[in-house]
Amino acid sequence: MAQRRTRLLAVVAASAVALTVAGTQSGASAGGRGGHGPSAADRPTKVVIIVVDALSKEIVEDYGMHHVQALMKDGVDTPKGYLGHTGSVTVVTHNVVTTGAEPRHMGWTTEGYRDVDGLLGAPGGLYITSNFGRAQMAPLQQAAGYPHLSDYLDDTGKVFTVSPKGYAAWGLSGPGSANTSTITFGSGPTCPNPDGTSTRYRQPTGFNVPSYFSTACGSRWLARRDTIYDTGQYPAQLYPATDDRYVVGHHPVQRGGDVWATDAVLEVMEQEGDGWSGIFVSLPGVDKAAHMWGGVNDPEGATPGYDPMTHMRYATETADAQVGRIMQALEDSGQLDDTLVVLTADHGSVAADEGHFHGDFEPENDYGYYNWYYGSPANDVPYLRPQEALLPLIEGTNDGTGATNVGLSYSDSSLNVWLKDQSPEAVTEAADIMEDLADVTAVWRRNGDHYDLASPVRWDRMHGAEKHWFATKAQELVDTQAADYGPDLIATLPDDTTYSVLGDHGGIQRASQQVPIVFAGANTSHRDLHAEVRSVDIMPTVLEAMGIEATHPMDGTAYDLPTRRGGRG
Repeated sequence: MAQRRTRLLAVVAASAVALTVAGTQSGASAGGRGGHGPSAADRPTKVVIIVVDALSKEIVEDYGMHHVQALMKDGVDTPKGYLGHTGSVTVVTHNVVTTGAEPRHMGWTTEGYRDVDGLLGAPGGLYITSNFGRAQMAPLQQAAGYPHLSDYLDDTGKVFTVSPKGYAAWGLSGPGSANTSTITFGSGPTCPNPDGTSTRYRQPTGFNVPSYFSTACGSRWLARRDTIYDTGQYPAQLYPATDDRYVVGHHPVQRGGDVWATDAVLEVMEQEGDGWSGIFVSLPGVDKAAHMWGGVNDPEGATPGYDPMTHMRYATETADAQVGRIMQALEDSGQLDDTLVVLTADHGSVAADEGHFHGDFEPENDYGYYNWYYGSPANDVPYLRPQEALLPLIEGTNDGTGATNVGLSYSDSSLNVWLKDQSPEAVTEAADIMEDLADVTAVWRRNGDHYDLASPVRWDRMHGAEKHWFATKAQELVDTQAADYGPDLIATLPDDTTYSVLGDHGGIQRASQQVPIVFAGANTSHRDLHAEVRSVDIMPTVLEAMGIEATHPMDGTAYDLPTRRGGRG
């Protein structure tokens, strides 16, 4: 076992050296542009970041997303680019993209969090981060000490963040300033209908929301609640669409999801004219459909009561169209030549194959939360109905009082565990049990600023290129969670395996990690960056392109973007 671990770490180390060399040869910059980039007059002064949630490269190709593919062809694509961190989840990546900080340095690492320093309450409390709003995220962001991209841009114009998901919005935007606006969804009014019935709505909320986003009954900016379409059945019922926050809906005017978010972006552009310097938008439709229907395994028309709107093909077509609308609006306004556009995703989507879905199902809405979480988090209801596959861990550990030693677990396409008793003996006990859980490829034990292998690697549970991906990327990816607020133990899983819902995120799998990272607009050329660009590199690369000097160290690498008149590729 020791020999196998040594060999794996040697392979990973060699890969890291190769990555450094590749980055150096492909336009990586250790600071300053060295005279290779465009002149100051050619630098963009505006930034638009479009995050299409759950958009893997596989999804782009399989569903023929033409506007996204056009950007990849005509802009600066990164064929070897990948997410570059775990947890590969929304609540992490949005913050990574606009800070250049790895999860181990940004305040939280995945959907679970241990409040080591008592920033949110009693020291040691366990929390679910996707329940965080500005009041919870801001203390963690401020304690970590880094600025957000919005902090660099708000001196030259207003900065707007738009996302139907609150936690995605706060990650992209940061705590905010007087010159920033964060626009998301919150509970809205109940409005009367002509037939004497009433309808509940969601409405724009957030921070410094512009007054032109009306919340009055009849406003275009309201989105309908209490709508479930065809999602009240297996597998979608694990995480169904219960309103138009993440799906477009059938109302001809009050459209939700990706269309609502894009309409809001275009409204900002129209209302603000040239007075903005940054717009960050998150499109959640693909993510919702992938969670509900199993990503690329979506049965589409075979679904009883089939409503295309909730499924993958409609979601990908809709997201793709919104990318096209934003690009067209920039061109029509004459601002595209002055605007650097970044297109990326917060994670890909792992689709569970038959026999490799290890969650439980009960015919009740949102039962998937009992697969995702186990424990009694400080900011949510107790989740004490663990799926059968996780029972050996829950029942087999002891915190010294006869109760389970699992304080909190978060399971998706990886297993993440925070223990009550963190003594070496207790951690070893839990690791030994996790090694034998269904489809686990390896168990990793946190050791300071990295994770150590705590089990043999189950190469027999991996196939083909998956083995090479694991050998070269697994250590790097799990290490990005190595913080005292991160999980004590991580169990990695093979491709096509989830413990939660049939389409999910979170792990090291290529389907979750291989996401588009594209730079377009401004003065960029169609030449690509051939380094292994990661999400954490987006922020320093944007600052480099704009000629803005960073005021805080970042974990990412600044790349010189190929331009039409100079620059390196």
